[in-house]
Amino acid sequence: MRVFGQLIIQGINIFFLSILLLVGWLLHLAQIEGNLLIAFIVICIVTVFPLYTYYIERFYKKIIPLKYEDLYIQTVDSFLSLQSFDDIIKVIFDNVLQYIGVKSGLLIFYSHATDDYTIYYQKQQKQKIIRKAHIDKNNIIFKVIQGGDDVLIKSQMDPSIHFQRSIMFEMEKLGGDIIIPIYYHNIFLGLMIIGEMKRRISRRDILMLKALASKIATVTVNSFFTHELIKSKEIEKEYELGHKVLQQFMPADKGTIQDTQYMMIKSKDNNVTFYFNMYNPDPLTSYIALCPLQAHISLLSLLIPAISVLVQSYSRLGFLPGDIIKKINGVLKEKELIEEDLPMMIVKKKKKRYCISRSVNCDMKVYVQKKTKVTRINLQSTITQVNNIKKLIITSADIPRDIEKDCGFDKHRIMDTLSLPADNFILLLTEKL
Repeated sequence: MRVFGQLIIQGINIFFLSILLLVGWLLHLAQIEGNLLIAFIVICIVTVFPLYTYYIERFYKKIIPLKYEDLYIQTVDSFLSLQSFDDIIKVIFDNVLQYIGVKSGLLIFYSHATDDYTIYYQKQQKQKIIRKAHIDKNNIIFKVIQGGDDVLIKSQMDPSIHFQRSIMFEMEKLGGDIIIPIYYHNIFLGLMIIGEMKRRISRRDILMLKALASKIATVTVNSFFTHELIKSKEIEKEYELGHKVLQQFMPADKGTIQDTQYMMIKSKDNNVTFYFNMYNPDPLTSYIALCPLQAHISLLSLLIPAISVLVQSYSRLGFLPGDIIKKINGVLKEKELIEEDLPMMIVKKKKKRYCISRSVNCDMKVYVQKKTKVTRINLQSTITQVNNIKKLIITSADIPRDIEKDCGFDKHRIMDTLSLPADNFILLLTEKL
């Protein structure tokens, strides 16, 4: 489809050039020269060429749109390739600027270790880096931005309001029409500043820029831990840094996701690392990913961040759980991080509806409680859906008989009374009444 679209564009360009040659030939036959010829050329340069360029670009974007998936895959590819951080930022950021039709942009990164800023200036595929840049911490932009969702758009501000006029003034000094904060959880890492836009910013553009900011934050954090891991020469320090990486990419063992309480219970003696993560692409939808991993700590330090990036990317794109699992295994195999498919299960939760998928080699079991009885559900080969339940229980083996009899699913007692065999886990998801 893209090749066909490019052929159409080339055909239109050839047709346009043919018209110009025909007009030139007619002018030659009419013996038009001197001031009239100069006036004609000026009119073409001022009006015809800019109009043609504008409309051909709009037509090009309609018939050959750059899919968001392409940008996500480029981000993931750069991350998994373990290239230098400067190269990653240059490739990704330049692609985004070209897509939204902006000639320049800034990436400002804040270092918590050295308490200074690094600025990456991108303009038409040329990059300039300013290290240890001086930026006033009392700048109004830093006061306004308090989280990852605090996007600033100059065109939506009212210059008659003093507070907003001050923000607009600072944005003009930075040469930006849009400012996207870069946060990793609650940690401020920097700003993405998009230069002057020739068209109105769309909601799709904002979603894409926010997604890119979250991926840059993930790459930044992972890059830090990876470099620390490489520098470490002692095995003890390698394990310590590796576990820091893993902790950054996995949630607490118990908490709340939307209107559901969750609790992860693991056996005390484990030779297996159970990857467990949750992601909310929108206020009503959650993705829960589970995967047992048995590998050296250095490989886990690459696998777990990589899986996290891929789950977030594909869930934001709205992929079904089964498709996400296939794509994750495909990317990791292509990067030669794994030889066989990971035994993974992904649950998509929307309100009280659960859609469950697992890989062919995954032997996790799923149980549900609707009233008082706990029953095991037979998982389909593609996707299984359950609705209106009190509890969803995912286990790496058969459910222990005493989990209901002795504990009654009391989350305060279950941790003390329940014992699991080695290398096993149970995930409890309990809907709030």
